[in-house]
Amino acid sequence: MNALLRVCLVAGVLSVLTAGPAVSAGPAAVDIGHRVPPVTYSLLDGRTLHSARLRGHKYILWVMATWCPSCQAGSTLMAQHVADLQRAHAALVEMEAYDNLGGSGPSLASIKAGIGSPGDAPNWYWGVLTRQQTLLLDPKGLMDVFYLVDEHGTVVAQGMAPAAHWDMISAFLNGR
Repeated sequence: MNALLRVCLVAGVLSVLTAGPAVSAGPAAVDIGHRVPPVTYSLLDGRTLHSARLRGHKYILWVMATWCPSCQAGSTLMAQHVADLQRAHAALVEMEAYDNLGGSGPSLASIKAGIGSPGDAPNWYWGVLTRQQTLLLDPKGLMDVFYLVDEHGTVVAQGMAPAAHWDMISAFLNGR
């Protein structure tokens, strides 16, 4: 892992440990071996995306906060690998947590604009979660949480900081 990524990851972990959750914790609604609950995501471009529309495709469901350094690094890394996602017929659903988990940061639209044309890929969905969706998908109020979801809508793996776990994501995309 390169030095910049390590710094981003450490800063992200420290901010979680010191900030505490902005939304109340509850039972995990999304878990390995279970289907992602039906959710209609509000996308930045004004459209909506229902989780059922993603069935038949692998996808990464990522809940992030724009002020989080490892989240910003994750967007940059995903931009470098958008062609890998397309080859695997997979989608990326990058969702800002409700109220940015209580933090102040750049808008998700500015992060998308900052990575340029890869962010406009048709298989990359950008949006903002409601409070209820954030509680459902990130009940502990953590930042940088991702789920790897198979073609049937079942979560097969989960983790934090996709930028630090590209090997796991790549293996998922390639069926390993």
